[in-house]
This record gives sequence, C-alpha cells and structure tokens, in this order.
Amino acid sequence: MEKWKQVIIGVVVVLFLGVGYLFYNKESEERVVDEFVVESEEVVPSETVERLEIVVYVTGAVESPNVYTVPEGARVGDVLSLAVLTDEADPEQLNLAQLLVDGVKIIVPKKGDAPVAQGVQSAELEPNGVHVNSATKDELMSVPGIGPAKADAILNHLKENGPFKSYEDLGNVKGFGEKTLESMKPYLLVP
Repeated sequence: MEKWKQVIIGVVVVLFLGVGYLFYNKESEERVVDEFVVESEEVVPSETVERLEIVVYVTGAVESPNVYTVPEGARVGDVLSLAVLTDEADPEQLNLAQLLVDGVKIIVPKKGDAPVAQGVQSAELEPNGVHVNSATKDELMSVPGIGPAKADAILNHLKENGPFKSYEDLGNVKGFGEKTLESMKPYLLVP
C-alpha cells in the first residue's frame, strides 16, 4: 500500500477514536449532572433535594378560581397571572408585590367592592386559626372575642402600621389587653 494511503487511514482512525472518546465523555458528564445536585461543595443525590413550593387558593374576580401550587418566593401578582383576572377585577386593592404565604386565600375584589386593607390578602379560617395579617373583617369576627369594633381596630392598625410581626404586636391595638390576647391566642395566627 502506498505511504500516503496509510497516512490518510491513520488520520481517519485517530479522528474516529477522538470523536468516540469525546462523545463517551460527554455522555458520562450528562449522567452525573442528572443524578446529583451539587450544593456547598457536597454531592447530594437529586431525589433528596427538596423543591420548596407553596399552595394558595385564589377566588373572586378571576376566570379560574382554584388552588395553585407556586414556588416559594412567588408574589400575589405571579399567582393572579395564572388565575387570569376578569374585566370586573380591581387588582389595585391588592398588594401585587406581596410575598405569598402557604395556605393563604386570595380574594380578588370587583370594582366598587369595599376596599381591602393595603398589603393584606384575605385568608379563610383554617383549622389552626385565622391569619391576622391577611384576614377580612368577617374572618376576624369568626374568632371568639372579636366583634365588629375589634375587627375594625385590627384592620385599621394594619392599614396604618403594616403587618404584625409577632403575636405580641397585637397588644398595640386598642382594646387588646393581656387577658384578651391570651384568650384569642389559639384562634389567631401571626407570622
């Protein structure tokens, strides 16, 4: 066989082996990426990495009232884009930038409905109690010991001072002494 044919065959064999090696290496890297997630220089099997999600219920002036699962860190505006607002909706009454909390019920008001407290989402009565920072007047009045006046006082405090950061902050609301707070503690949820 002529020397130039041997050189061409050698180059083709070397190229074939090189491409095969690169292809094999790329496949093994992809398998490692699929099987493990690297966090803090520690290799952890991907099935042990928890994906954090929260569940919220959206109702009111939306086309698709439903329970939605969204990633932790989602905001009211994010979930409302999934529920699709109707023409009657008044989203200006809601804080679209507010972070969502697991288990919250968001009621989208219609234009002309009574104003919702700024920065507050509506929340339904849950087995563990009412979320003070997101409850409506009716939901607050479902708590034993809270009538219309105390519910209004809570909502006014929320409008003027923002959300409660602890249960003890409720003591700043007019009409809430130590005994009143203690009796309502099992029914009220504060972050």
